[in-house]
Amino acid sequence: MKLPGRTWLAAAALAAAALSCRRQDLRTATIAVPELKNEQCAAIITEALQRSQGIAPENIRVDLAARTVTVTYDSLQRARKNLEYCIAKAGFSANEIPADAEAAKALPPECR
Repeated sequence: MKLPGRTWLAAAALAAAALSCRRQDLRTATIAVPELKNEQCAAIITEALQRSQGIAPENIRVDLAARTVTVTYDSLQRARKNLEYCIAKAGFSANEIPADAEAAKALPPECR
């Protein structure tokens, strides 16, 4: 079956458009988490970021000494504020975003 020239042109344009949608804008955000005290707290935050934001574990770095979480993320899919609100919803303050009070009450005693 032979396709007319216009069909090939349309197919090529569609393929080019589909490939251009695969771009990423990787950014790194360091988020201050004052309540970050131990590995258990780090695991809760990491799990929350993985579950609700789809962040791969290798893109999450926790610094217990500095009480920060550094996340590499695609800014075309989510914003820095999404990451901060995700951490706050897990029960921890994140930069200027206060912790969700109900989630904070449900945290293990070591993380309160």
